[in-house]
Amino acid sequence: MELSFWAASDVGRKREHNEDNFLVDKKLSLFVVADGMGGHASGEVASHLAVHEFRNTIEASRPVLEAFAEGKARVQDVLSVLEHAVQAACAAVFRRGQAEPDKRGMGTTISALLVAGEKGFIAHVGDTRVYLIRGNQVVQLTEDHSLVNELIRRGKVTREGLASSPYAAFKNAVTRAVGVYETVQVDTVDFEILPGDQFLLCSDGLHAYLDDKTTLDYVGDENITSVPQRFVDHANAGGGQDNITAL
Repeated sequence: MELSFWAASDVGRKREHNEDNFLVDKKLSLFVVADGMGGHASGEVASHLAVHEFRNTIEASRPVLEAFAEGKARVQDVLSVLEHAVQAACAAVFRRGQAEPDKRGMGTTISALLVAGEKGFIAHVGDTRVYLIRGNQVVQLTEDHSLVNELIRRGKVTREGLASSPYAAFKNAVTRAVGVYETVQVDTVDFEILPGDQFLLCSDGLHAYLDDKTTLDYVGDENITSVPQRFVDHANAGGGQDNITAL
C-alpha cells in the first residue's frame, strides 16, 4: 500500500495562539490531529504533549502492529493499542496540569488514524474529525463529543437553527477531552481501506466551514499538494474564528 500525505495548520483570524497540533509518522503509518484548550496557551501544551505521548505509546507497541500485518494478531489487539495510547496521553496531560497550577484543567481533543495491513483504525476523543472520501462520497468516521452534537441528537436544536438558538454560545463546548481527568472514554473504529481512499483529519476550525461539496471539490484537485492550504484559506475566508488544521 502506498500512502501520500499533506498537511497545513494556521492560527486563523481571531486567535493569538495556534493550540492545534498534528503529527505524521510515515514509518508507523500514523496520522494525528489534536485541538487543545485551556487559558494562558495551556491548550498548546496539552495538544503537543498528547500527540507525542500518543505516538510514543504506539511506537512502543510496534510488535503488535507488525504481528497484525502478518496475520498473527487480531483487530481487537490493535484497537487496544490505540485505546492504551489515548489513556497514556490523557494521564500525561493530566499530570502536567496537576503539577503546574496555571495549566490545571487543560485538555485536548485527539483524532488519530493508523493504517495497518489492509485496515484503518481510528481513536477519537472530542470534536476533531476524521472523514473518508470514497467514490465521490464523504463519510464522517468520528462522532463529535460536543454539547451541540448532544443537543442535536436529543432534538433540542437543529444544525441549521443553531446560530439563532440560545445554545450558539456553547458551540465550542466538548463533552469529552484528553487530560482534563486522568482517564477518558475513547471511541475506536476499524474498517477496510480500498485503493484510492482519501482521508481528511481536521480540527473544528475547519469543519465548521465545510460541506460535502466543498470537500469533494478540494480533494478532487489534481494538485493534491495544495489541498490542505486551500482548506485553510477556505476557513479563513469564512471568518477564521478558530485555529485551523487540515491533514
